[in-house]
Amino acid sequence: MTFCDEVRQENALYFEASFEHPFVQGIVDGTLPLEKFKYYMLQDAFYLKHYTKVLAIAASKATEADETLYYLQAAQNIQLAELEMHRLTFHELGVTDAEIEAFEPAPSAYNYVSHMYNAAYNGDAAEAFAAMFPCPWLYLEIGNRFKDAKPGVALYEQWLALYSSDDMNENIKQQLALMNHYAQQQPHKISLFKQHFKKSCYYEWKFWEMPWTTENWEQEVMRYVTR
Repeated sequence: MTFCDEVRQENALYFEASFEHPFVQGIVDGTLPLEKFKYYMLQDAFYLKHYTKVLAIAASKATEADETLYYLQAAQNIQLAELEMHRLTFHELGVTDAEIEAFEPAPSAYNYVSHMYNAAYNGDAAEAFAAMFPCPWLYLEIGNRFKDAKPGVALYEQWLALYSSDDMNENIKQQLALMNHYAQQQPHKISLFKQHFKKSCYYEWKFWEMPWTTENWEQEVMRYVTR
């Protein structure tokens, strides 16, 4: 069994919970309120902006030229493809300049990004990648699982198509090979890789829960405030 086979099996809970989450299911069947999707896209744009920076950090720490090139190209591809999709989606969702100016990352988005920065700054390229990899892998599985869905909402159909595309499938094949390579190259770090990977799987689930509940910095604390 490869390293990736192991971590996929060990973290099946988070993958299955993502497939079944009402936010994801709402995209699949077209019932997700657009306001919740708008909230998600704003948080996702924040996440991707920092994801590209973590890729750049990994590139600076990579020890092989092809790895450095891979990380730099991945960062560029996200800037050109996914962030462009976000800009177009913002237009369709009616996101205003004022909303962008007033944007504040929700706790889960902030914590997820902080987790990736921690892995990248305090570790090597392999550790950074272990923290980054669950995101694209999960999105591919969601895209492939629901690629035949007909939500009847153009934005949701575009979202599913992006993450089930041939390019996405090919990209994850490369990433699986890279993660397995790191595990073979540094077997003494397998436990650490798994810790980074698991935390990111948890935060991936939180990334659905976050827009579903319109998470903010006060709501959980307010439960314990006596009025």
